[in-house]
Amino acid sequence: MNELPSIRNFLSKYFPVFMGAIFASIFTLVFAVPLFFESYFRSLPLADNTKYSFFGGIALTLIVVHCHFMVARGRPHWVRPLVVLLALCFLGVLPTIAYEVHPLTYAVTLLFPLLALLLLNSKRHREMRQKLLEVRHLRQAVIAKHKAR
Repeated sequence: MNELPSIRNFLSKYFPVFMGAIFASIFTLVFAVPLFFESYFRSLPLADNTKYSFFGGIALTLIVVHCHFMVARGRPHWVRPLVVLLALCFLGVLPTIAYEVHPLTYAVTLLFPLLALLLLNSKRHREMRQKLLEVRHLRQAVIAKHKAR
């Protein structure tokens, strides 16, 4: 990458897949966390179930947002915690079919982590991570050159 890419070209090419991965990750949490608490912690009162589900969802959302922010800053290895979180959501929801969950809810809850993983593994997302890494290296070179003065 010898020349700086146009921001408009970069965004038109990579922004949809980046935002798609973010939204698929967030929707994974929106569906998986309440289903997880509702299925596995049936003995909890509704108020406690709702409270734990809410705070657990908020904490996991902060992790997802932080990981995507770090990817946007040119640190592609931050995709790994996202993959682990999405896989855990998928594997945590998979056995809930035994708790007589509504089939549509179950299907959507399994669809979103798979969609997010598909987007994170797509060629375009991998290209975007590589370009963002190159931009980070250019940014660090400019900062080092400026500090050397």
